[in-house]
Amino acid sequence: MLQRKVDYLDAIAPNPRKRPDLRLANDNDAPVESAAHSLQHEIGRVFAQESTWSVRRTVAIAIVFHVSVLVALGLAAGGAVLPH
Repeated sequence: MLQRKVDYLDAIAPNPRKRPDLRLANDNDAPVESAAHSLQHEIGRVFAQESTWSVRRTVAIAIVFHVSVLVALGLAAGGAVLPH
């Protein structure tokens, strides 16, 4: 009797590719540098260089962003509720 869903699926259509063997990382392995991670690092570096960046500016940008999202949601909901 097949115990797991994977066993059942493998019995129906076996995977033609062999899965890579998993192993623990050691000191010789290099960290993975993804595009998203490097972009985040670059943005953080740019913001750290600006001395005029403040918490007040961050809060103002967050408020503008959230208000625009709420307005867009309200317009979408209003268009769905009110017939044209």
